[in-house]
Amino acid sequence: FLLLSSVKYLLIPSYFSTDFDVHRNWLAITHHLPLNQWYFDDVDGGTVHTLDYPPLFAFFEWGLSNNFVTEKLLESGWLDERCLALLPDDDNEPSNRCIRFHRCTVILSDVMLFLGAYLASRAFSDVKKSNVEWISFLLIVTNPGLIMLDNVHFQYNGILLGILLCSIAFIIRGSQRIVQYSNDGMGITITSHQCWELAGAATFSALLAMKHLYLTLAPLYLFYLFGHHCFDWSRHKTTDGSTNVHTHFQWTRFLVLGVVTLVCFGGPFEQMQQMLKRLFPFGRGLVHDYWAANVWALYLSASRVATFVFRKAPLPSSVRSLVDSFSFIPFPEPQPATVALALLLMFAPVMALSYMLGIKSLNGDKRDVSVKLGEFFIHAVVFSSFSGFMLGYHVHEKAIMTAILPLTLLAPTSRENARLFIRTCMFGIFGLLPLLFRPEELLMKVALYVMWMSLAIYSLEITVFKGGKEDMILATLDKIAIGILTCILAFMEIVHPIFFMPSGRLEFLPLMATSVVCAVGLFVCWI
Repeated sequence: FLLLSSVKYLLIPSYFSTDFDVHRNWLAITHHLPLNQWYFDDVDGGTVHTLDYPPLFAFFEWGLSNNFVTEKLLESGWLDERCLALLPDDDNEPSNRCIRFHRCTVILSDVMLFLGAYLASRAFSDVKKSNVEWISFLLIVTNPGLIMLDNVHFQYNGILLGILLCSIAFIIRGSQRIVQYSNDGMGITITSHQCWELAGAATFSALLAMKHLYLTLAPLYLFYLFGHHCFDWSRHKTTDGSTNVHTHFQWTRFLVLGVVTLVCFGGPFEQMQQMLKRLFPFGRGLVHDYWAANVWALYLSASRVATFVFRKAPLPSSVRSLVDSFSFIPFPEPQPATVALALLLMFAPVMALSYMLGIKSLNGDKRDVSVKLGEFFIHAVVFSSFSGFMLGYHVHEKAIMTAILPLTLLAPTSRENARLFIRTCMFGIFGLLPLLFRPEELLMKVALYVMWMSLAIYSLEITVFKGGKEDMILATLDKIAIGILTCILAFMEIVHPIFFMPSGRLEFLPLMATSVVCAVGLFVCWI
């Protein structure tokens, strides 16, 4: 942790996005204003950086701005008062001390990432009876996507993903406990696995109360815990001497689970309507300014291709005048309700399987249910996160990290998982590179990406593929994909700035090419 923190500290002078101004303003809001004004304040219309995260993250910001250390820094003059002042957007230039303070809060919050990575990799390794948890842990805490997003671009993804990994670890422990005692007595296991699953539910609830991005995982948790936690079972001997196992619903467990889940959402209910407006701004449209590499990037790029084809094709004058009236042919834009329905349909098989597998484990199945449940749950988290990224409404490019980090736990378990992990990271993390657009960060971001991908490939080669030359982790298509990504990087960073940017031509092309190519690669990984 200290070694990586030192590296991250060296990145303090690097570029930061407007997300820095967003979080600085949130510190100011929680430092100066009472709770009932947090979701209403906009500095008298002077800022667009209003609080739009759930309540628990707001309290996290409050903790950063109202504590003994921060007060001492303000008193000593090491931290200037303007850093925590309510400032309009046209007068919010941060000082170097403010930047250093804010960057250090991100570095320190990565303690949760280290904790989650350790607990999850250790829990899954214990279930699988393997000894490769160090690979998953190392690849998680050194992930260049998180370093670029948090320690350069400026966000707090590390702490959020750390909480997710803690929740996964607790769920895995819950599935493990029920099997260790299932052959003798069965009833002994109820308390042990219940505690782990309640801890998993509580941490996931806390995660949702910090960032609503993880709402796409809620159906999985709901059906898994409903099937595996809320049912009990008993044995009954029949007249012929055989034993039947019967399951029955436990209202007490259901109510306790509900209380544990909902307690994190206790907060400023008088602001609920205003809070929901901030959390779900559907008016922003289907995609972000920089298209995330998902299905909608392919959909929108298809409209550009259709425009080009129609303009080149021989068309009647009436049709051509209509085509020429658009900068591009607008395809129908899916509405939020349509996108939500598509996501639910995509989640339906996972929800059904998680419920049925949980019930089956209670019916005394003699197979190694702990491995099945633990590994299935991680696969389900990866698929649900991946689906949320590929089909979600107004998804940001960073959302791919929610699939990549849990997938890291599976990477050392089989050749198929190792290859899927490498391919997902190859395209998913490459799609984050345009976020650092300044020439000053070019060498740094390329070095982080190449060095970490090399580390991932090498570590999985020697553990999963055993260093065999006849069956390498990179197939021929993977090497072709690396060549394509290299060409796109060269065009984006060298060719376009020299030959196209001075004349203002094709300004959108580097970002569009990156989004489309990465979307194709991630789509293949997803299906």
